[in-house]
Amino acid sequence: MISAIWDNLKGLYSLLVGMCITARYFFAPRKTVHYPRKVVDPEDLAAYRGPLELTRGKDDESRTRCISCQMCAKGCPGNCITVVKGAEGKLPSTWLYDFSLCCLCGACVEVCPAAAIDFSHRLYLVTTTREELVMDLLADLKSRAAAGPLKPEAGAPEALEAGGGAAAAAALAEAVKSSKAAAGAAGSAVRKEG
Repeated sequence: MISAIWDNLKGLYSLLVGMCITARYFFAPRKTVHYPRKVVDPEDLAAYRGPLELTRGKDDESRTRCISCQMCAKGCPGNCITVVKGAEGKLPSTWLYDFSLCCLCGACVEVCPAAAIDFSHRLYLVTTTREELVMDLLADLKSRAAAGPLKPEAGAPEALEAGGGAAAAAALAEAVKSSKAAAGAAGSAVRKEG
């Protein structure tokens, strides 16, 4: 009988501890933002992982730090990055990123030896089709350089440029097709030798 009463008292104590924790968080200030009445402050975006962006070069802000080593594409578990090495040395001619396939794991950011990739702080990425989520990051870098100094996004939501995603999707499809054709040709050459 005494042990049953003791068990009930322990259960009541556990219930009171849980209710105290709930009450403490119930009366604490809110941490969520009631959009669209209020937008997120730029200083609260420090830990936010948005879509990838190329970092600006030290000398020329319209050029990327990317050296076309393709470590980011090889390290990406979602295969959402396509880098095509350009004819002018180490600079890439095409840098496409499919945000619909990205899991935001950060593997590409970690393996980049030139620190050319970083997460953006773009919150308001609105699209109506999947093709608009394929981004040409070289064009994005040039448009950000033309816009002026780097600053976090703080204003009203912005949609993607009309048609920019479709053009990037077509370029991605062409780059994948050419890389598959090159891999197929290399594979058939190896089979002929063997």
